[in-house]
Amino acid sequence: MSKVDLIFLHGFLGLPADWDQVIARIKVDLSGTDIVPMFHPIDYFNRPNLSPKNTFDKVATEFVNTIESTTSNPRKILVGYSLGGRLALHIFEKKPELFERMICVSTNPGFRSSQLEELMERDSRDQFWSELFLNHDWNEVVVKWNEQEVFNGSVNEPQRESGFYRRDLLAKALVNWSLAKQTDKRLLIRKYPKKITMVVGDKDKKFIELNRALLKENPDIGIKMIPSAGHRVLFDNPPELARVISSSILVTKKK
Repeated sequence: MSKVDLIFLHGFLGLPADWDQVIARIKVDLSGTDIVPMFHPIDYFNRPNLSPKNTFDKVATEFVNTIESTTSNPRKILVGYSLGGRLALHIFEKKPELFERMICVSTNPGFRSSQLEELMERDSRDQFWSELFLNHDWNEVVVKWNEQEVFNGSVNEPQRESGFYRRDLLAKALVNWSLAKQTDKRLLIRKYPKKITMVVGDKDKKFIELNRALLKENPDIGIKMIPSAGHRVLFDNPPELARVISSSILVTKKK
């Protein structure tokens, strides 16, 4: 029997339970094999050392320490969605040898150094959203959040109730973990093309273009397109996302 630790990082406004459908399908996909998956969906917003009060660099170090202390199998797969994918890139960069593979779902690699204007616009926008989440009516803010263009291709909108969150931490995440504060991870992705898989929904126009640009720079990068899915891949088509993860485990084992 071969055990593998699967570490899952949800996105902004996400919860560990967001991965439930994906995990259930992975169990089905791997049944009948000699692989025993161990699932670790991390509730990082509610762990002080992993919360958005920390910078990218600090939280990446804390994540590595947490993963090493709570998982015992040599095979480790890191899976992150959206903000969780961006965090995963920082964690992987800290200790790439810790992970057999990393799967980034709907993940932005960061701004290029030449995109200063876009970076400043994103910083201003995230400051705006931070203030809304901290001080304005919850239901109205969530409605506005879901109306963003990036979610246009998604049909399954998760229900988010205020009682599940600390609004001060959501506000902190938008500032401390803003894309504007993330360093460009394209070099990291180019350095480990065999270890990193980028996943994108086939209706997520913005992120399709981002991934096409990555592929153009390095044809060896693994990119998987999920059918009938927008940005919210794990809600739009959990069986297909699970299949990508399960296949990565099986393919790596054969090598």
